Amino acid sequence: MTFFGNNDKRAVRDKNREEYVSEQNDQKRIGETWENVQVSTGGINVNHDVLTVVFAKSVRQKMESDDEAILETAGFENLLKELQQKALDVGGNGIIHCNFTEHFVDNRVYQLAYGTAVNIKITRF
Repeated sequence: MTFFGNNDKRAVRDKNREEYVSEQNDQKRIGETWENVQVSTGGINVNHDVLTVVFAKSVRQKMESDDEAILETAGFENLLKELQQKALDVGGNGIIHCNFTEHFVDNRVYQLAYGTAVNIKITRF
């Protein structure tokens, strides 16, 4: 005897709910652009699936100027955009544990960015 309904009906109901949530999440991805990919330098306290690690790098001439700080920031913004595009390409909507490094060798600037592409699960009840 079952107090809370038939287990078979519960299994069907749960499966239908999972399909509904999955469909809603898929619909949210339609028309998504790289600007919508969320980025965190640490972990997140939200349900998510880990997809893969994404990398972006940049090598350019070191520039000596008063506006060097602005140029360095722009370099990292380009790396961030590339990371977001790569995460979107593998089906992610977020990047966690992002790291940005910069090394100066001779007259060149080497910049590297990497993070873990994830699919953040958005569930509404």
